[in-house]
Amino acid sequence: MKSWRKLDKAVVFVALGLLAAIVLVLWRGDQVGVVILRTAPGDGGQAAATAPVVIEFAQRMNIASVQDSFSIEPAVDGRFVWEENTLYFLPAEPFIVGQHYTVSLAQGAQGQIAHDLLEELRFSFTVRPAGVAFLRLARSGYSLWAAPDLDAEPIQLSPADAVFDFAVTGDGEQIIFSVVNEEAGIDLWIVSRNGAGAQMLLDCGPDRCYAPDASRTGRIAYSRVLAPLTPTEAYGPPRVWLLDPRSGETLRLHADTQKIGYGPTWSPDGQRLAYYDGIASRLVVLNILTGDEVYLPTLAGVMGSWSPDNEYMLFFDTAIQENGQPINHILRANFSTQDVLPFFDPQPQDADYSGPTVSPDGEWVAIKVRALDNLANEQLWVLPPNGSYAMVAVPEGGYLYSNYFWGSDSNSLLYHRLQLGSADSQPSVWLWERSRGDSRLLLEDASQPAWLP
Repeated sequence: MKSWRKLDKAVVFVALGLLAAIVLVLWRGDQVGVVILRTAPGDGGQAAATAPVVIEFAQRMNIASVQDSFSIEPAVDGRFVWEENTLYFLPAEPFIVGQHYTVSLAQGAQGQIAHDLLEELRFSFTVRPAGVAFLRLARSGYSLWAAPDLDAEPIQLSPADAVFDFAVTGDGEQIIFSVVNEEAGIDLWIVSRNGAGAQMLLDCGPDRCYAPDASRTGRIAYSRVLAPLTPTEAYGPPRVWLLDPRSGETLRLHADTQKIGYGPTWSPDGQRLAYYDGIASRLVVLNILTGDEVYLPTLAGVMGSWSPDNEYMLFFDTAIQENGQPINHILRANFSTQDVLPFFDPQPQDADYSGPTVSPDGEWVAIKVRALDNLANEQLWVLPPNGSYAMVAVPEGGYLYSNYFWGSDSNSLLYHRLQLGSADSQPSVWLWERSRGDSRLLLEDASQPAWLP
């Protein structure tokens, strides 16, 4: 009997010890609270006008509690997007260049299980002016260059001269670019805005990976053409693929191999992805969350421009007139009403209208216009989104205009210019400013410009 009593006592002691350990773990857990792994922009640093505010947690959070605890000063309208444990705040309009912002997450923001944020989180940043990234023709192909601001001396970012195309990330910190490799394929590379740390992002071997685009939450979409099985076969059609830049994992957007497309473009909130289906001659707009697709028929083969509120897209189509002459016209696709209507009402028949680009504040649209009696005479026009009137922003004829993009202030329009009829003409990059009503030369011997926010 005595041995049994000793055993009973031992069991009681063990049970009490386990209970004490559990209480200690729970108590310490409450003391540790919610752990924050990462914030962006960096505290005290500079950020792009288009940069998202990022808070990454070590655990699943109570979404409503976190969003109610979030604030930014000065106050900014925007929306929240969650990807697993990471919160992204996307401002409805770009941050103001030169402005200082402070982000706060109040004490008490709750995790899904027990833990709360024990101390207020605060970090601040200042919005930097934008620069420009571009391509420059070299001896063996194009190289990637950038000027960190519009008046800075450009520097070469790519380690080689076989760049095919590129895209700037939403926070402006990195540039993704495609490079022709020794197998006649095209790889994806990444480099920081100052040229540091250039490295291969995706080895595509003999496949051709190009036309990358990064969402504001960091996801990358790109076009991929699989290499033929034998050298005598032709390359197949392009398909859209997704790439996780952290893990390096890549996969097709659609499991169905019959779905093809190229030129993927993310919506401003990263919830939709548009691309062009060349077989069906249409733009496809995919809702990433629901899988629903919207089809926008067009023969132009060119991507459209998203409105900043994600509600509509402007694109253009090509029609054949009675005299057999093709003419481009602009359309507006509204995703909430599912209507596709002409941008102009009625549609003018005296000119060719294409390439609509919506400003970040949604107040202006830049388009390319060519008179039907002289299609070589291109101009850039700026209009309000209802098309009620137009300003001729760039009237000079005898040039080709392309790659025109609004700056974050919706005042500046960056564009590429190439003179016609001259064998010695050099491509150049120009800047039109709405407040001044004129253009100035930014860069000579430069092609395919894009803002570097």
